[in-house]
Amino acid sequence: MQTGFVHLYSRGKPLASGNVEKKLKSVLQNCDAKYQSKLTTIHEDFSKLVIKRNALIHAHPCTDNDGRQILNYQTETDREVPDMKWPISEVETLIREIDMAAVSAGELLDRIR
Repeated sequence: MQTGFVHLYSRGKPLASGNVEKKLKSVLQNCDAKYQSKLTTIHEDFSKLVIKRNALIHAHPCTDNDGRQILNYQTETDREVPDMKWPISEVETLIREIDMAAVSAGELLDRIR
């Protein structure tokens, strides 16, 4: 939605997901009023997914009580997603959430184009 963003994101200086969220917020503040509501929802969903994605990416492998290997997110307690287990079912749920958010954002982008 900003000219040159894809090139910057994929070929230029890498952007962390939090910085992508900030760019999306700046687009939201300057977008056409008829897209404001939908873009606000997309921004809110993206912000929540950034938190979950970061929790998963920074998780550590560990052995669960039943002996299975899982990921565990261990961090300071002031984070929005404190210690939690990432069994495969939780990873699959996050993948579905990301897919649904991508479809929703793609539909809006198609309308804007």
